[in-house]
Amino acid sequence: MTKAGSPGKDIRSDEDRARMVVRIAEAAQANCIICVTESGGFAKHLLGFTDQYRIIAATATPETCDSLTEAGLITIRLPLHAIDKHRQIRHVLSVALKSNNVSAGELVVCAVGQDVYPGEANLVVVTEVEPDLEELVITDLVKLTDGIRPKALDCAVAIACKIGRAARRGKRIGAIFMLGDSLKVLEGSRQLIPNPFKGHEHADRTLMNVDIHDAIVELSKLDGAFVVRGDGFIQTAGVFLSAFEVDVELPVGLGARHASAAAVTARTAATGVVVSATDGNVRVFSAGRMVLRMDPDIAHGPIHMGE
Repeated sequence: MTKAGSPGKDIRSDEDRARMVVRIAEAAQANCIICVTESGGFAKHLLGFTDQYRIIAATATPETCDSLTEAGLITIRLPLHAIDKHRQIRHVLSVALKSNNVSAGELVVCAVGQDVYPGEANLVVVTEVEPDLEELVITDLVKLTDGIRPKALDCAVAIACKIGRAARRGKRIGAIFMLGDSLKVLEGSRQLIPNPFKGHEHADRTLMNVDIHDAIVELSKLDGAFVVRGDGFIQTAGVFLSAFEVDVELPVGLGARHASAAAVTARTAATGVVVSATDGNVRVFSAGRMVLRMDPDIAHGPIHMGE
């Protein structure tokens, strides 16, 4: 695998970047070019520069996906936006392979547009598509803290996506699931309502029990967070999280719910799964920063392999 990148001093526009990517594809004798983009401009320039290669556009933005499809590009809608462009490329190749847009063994030039990770350097990767990328799972893209079971994260994300879809239907609900290191999470936090899970049997207090998922969705209409052990056991719900004074990295436009989750993950070993009441997206936080963004309307594939 080879990479090319620069802070952008010598590459002034999407047009310049597209020209560079085509030259790299020619030199490498690649089979196709995959362009990861948010706005779509980079991909359209690529299409205009060459008819020698199969051009595939990959985007997590639905409007861009529609626009690029109308422009005649092979377009992949990405269900996930990973913490960084290096992990995002692995995700893109996995989705392209699963959707039969590329084949194992093909040589691919994969370019991440500057609009995907603003302020960061360009990234162009020349790589052969590996067959095991088809089994790439979310836990390959975000490292879980020790003690958190992948199955517990799987269930938390499934419930969060269900809440996100309800939010997109006009129900103004969101949620926070703090997963793992629950005793530390509860330090300094306070209960806003009586714990709705107190006194219930263990089976009725675990995320792995699909029979209680609808009840959790209903409880998400109340203020406060769900605090969950790493094994999926729900300690409590309706908790006001104590953030303390910690530094977090929060994307522009995210509100108090996301800031609280980010801050708690900065001071604890917990992972935060947050549903936005505004856009319905599901965001995962770890160590004080967002590590994954998910569209609840797109199947994201497995969180893990096995238990």
